[in-house]
Amino acid sequence: MTQTQPAISVRGLTKNFGTLEVLKGIDLDLMPGEVLGLIGPSGSGKSTLIRCLNMMETPSGGQFLFNGREVTAKFRDVGNKIGMGNLRRNVGMVFQHFNLFPHLRVLDNITEGPRTVLKQPRAEAEAYAIDLLAQVGLEDKASAYPAHLSGGQKQRVAIARALAMKPEVLLLDEVTSALDPELVGEVLAVIRRLADRGMTMVLVTHEMGFAADIASRVIFMEQGVIAETGSPEDILRNPKSERLRGFLSRFHG
Repeated sequence: MTQTQPAISVRGLTKNFGTLEVLKGIDLDLMPGEVLGLIGPSGSGKSTLIRCLNMMETPSGGQFLFNGREVTAKFRDVGNKIGMGNLRRNVGMVFQHFNLFPHLRVLDNITEGPRTVLKQPRAEAEAYAIDLLAQVGLEDKASAYPAHLSGGQKQRVAIARALAMKPEVLLLDEVTSALDPELVGEVLAVIRRLADRGMTMVLVTHEMGFAADIASRVIFMEQGVIAETGSPEDILRNPKSERLRGFLSRFHG
């Protein structure tokens, strides 16, 4: 893959739930190393879009390419098309509500994917998991169960679990919105370190200051379309449209 080729490219992407049209023709390129911030009011289609990008939701129409290969709704690759199973190994997802397995220790939560999907030997998977736990500041929690962790700790484990699959792209869907305010900073610090290391990410967030600091580009979505796109400076610090100014005003003061 050349640096000029998008990691993810969608053209005319649509998503319907019955008669409800949630995404209305999205055109988007995500370049390697880019951190894309997705902002917009509730119901604008942000979470639906990010879930389409690893086929947790199957698009209703349009074209979806990963590293130049068309993505198919089938689990396995078909010819030159990449199946959703292969896509999900390369496009990790971190959710708003952690989604950890409550009956598994932290270490087992992180190694489950590499051992079952990537067929990594236990020792190799656990060694990498412990390294990831150190990176998110939780090396002392390997034997703990999720019930014994704070919300911020659970979310950091969830990020480590996604990274254990060594994805090319990481999707983060409102990963701080379920946290108490005093726990938000510890999760944002982990995401910032990933951005500094060049991780390709899409970040759905209401943390406007954070998006302004780390995003390469910001997209403002409204009513299922990309209403505005540009640099953080243009979108967040110097908004042009009245609608975007009104949206951002809720986060000031």
